[in-house]
Amino acid sequence: MDAEAEILIPYSLQFSDLLFLSSAGSPSTSEELERLRSVTDSVMESLGPSGPGLLSIVGVPRTERLRRDLLHFARRLALLEKKDRARILKEHGLGSDVPLKNPDRNVSSFALQLKYQQNQSLAPFSSCPCNIEEVGGIAEDEQTVHGLQDLIDQEFKQLGKTFKGLGHCMMELGLMLAQVCDKAIGEEVLVQSIVRSCTAKGRLIHYHSLLDNLILKEVNRSKGFRKKVGPGALTPSLSHGFSRPKDKAFLEAGMGTVDEPVQLDNLHSENGSTEARRHRTYSDLWQQWHYDYGIFTVLTMPLFLSATSVEDGIQECISPDGHTYLQLYDSSKNKVLLVKSLPESFIIQVGEAADILSHGKLRPTLHSVGKPLEFENLSRETFVVFLQPSWDQTLSYSEHLNCRSNQEYLSSSKGTCNKEDPLNSVVVGSQEPFQLMQGILRKIPPLSSRLRDGMTFAEFARETTKQYYGGSGIQSRDK
Repeated sequence: MDAEAEILIPYSLQFSDLLFLSSAGSPSTSEELERLRSVTDSVMESLGPSGPGLLSIVGVPRTERLRRDLLHFARRLALLEKKDRARILKEHGLGSDVPLKNPDRNVSSFALQLKYQQNQSLAPFSSCPCNIEEVGGIAEDEQTVHGLQDLIDQEFKQLGKTFKGLGHCMMELGLMLAQVCDKAIGEEVLVQSIVRSCTAKGRLIHYHSLLDNLILKEVNRSKGFRKKVGPGALTPSLSHGFSRPKDKAFLEAGMGTVDEPVQLDNLHSENGSTEARRHRTYSDLWQQWHYDYGIFTVLTMPLFLSATSVEDGIQECISPDGHTYLQLYDSSKNKVLLVKSLPESFIIQVGEAADILSHGKLRPTLHSVGKPLEFENLSRETFVVFLQPSWDQTLSYSEHLNCRSNQEYLSSSKGTCNKEDPLNSVVVGSQEPFQLMQGILRKIPPLSSRLRDGMTFAEFARETTKQYYGGSGIQSRDK
């Protein structure tokens, strides 16, 4: 049985404050100076040892259209026939960093290295390539195409531009937050490390529903499947990003119109009350428990899609449980937290490299993505940008890390380290949270086993990936 969890609404950093705090400007009044100091304190508290290791950024201009356009590409790519997908990915310079041959896979991921010029100063956000007119959707007069391949090519025409446009915006958000943290820490370590690397990794992710896996099996079984059901049933429409359901009963069941996301509660779930579901942890996972090993991970809010059958197409919907299904472990409360934030916001999480470079002033986020099995036709789309040091940067295994194995991350926020039995200092009270944490910890290779003094970031990343996933492409400790 799943244990109880708490809803976490992360600290919301206004984009206007982020922009000012990362600049060289000075507040015009003493009141404004005091307010901005308080904002900086809240940022460092959220990202530091006593916080959850993440925050949200709200009020970012001209990004919501890009987010929706890009996220709708994820499912389309995941369900394309292999040859079509390979052609589209090659055309737009994308690759995949997960195996795509298994039709029962939980995740499809499409990645691209995002580049920026070394030693460039951070440009104002207004110059970020987020211009909707330049990167936006397909114009109506461009939709006259001939043949299925032409239709597919036309449908993905804006993929590369949209990916890079939103990716560079998110890179800049991470760089600006790194500047704020560097000022608070008193060392220019984060920005210098990020910029020196020259690239960040963008990853467009589709978390599969049961229907998606059935479609993939049919695609693999018969090349004629897509002709049988038609491309509109498999993929969102060109103009809106999703198909209009054809079945009147489907609409009357509560799916609403295609013009806005709809709520799924009244359609599918019989697993207890909605309120009980919304406050539980998820043992069934789209993505296993792990720490990111870079500096910052910048994420869009997820977009959810649902369908009752292949013929009905897909429908954008509201999260059935009112949160993102991103779950964290909070050491100060010994609880799993479920992240909830505004759809147009961005989440920035701390990775292990930031912990090392900041000498423990920033805290990495132990997290996973829960999979709500009662909503079997629900899929989840998101876009992530990973900011990391250059591959040849040397990491120092300083004194504070000598005391910190993975279990110590889960100890109290006072910074004590129980080397004898860290779990005894973590879990108090009932056996339920104890068993929960035992299950999580079995899947997490301790930092002390992955990092040695003098390692380059490339060596640390390689060892981390090896211990998490082994040679099989799945989490090696998931047994």
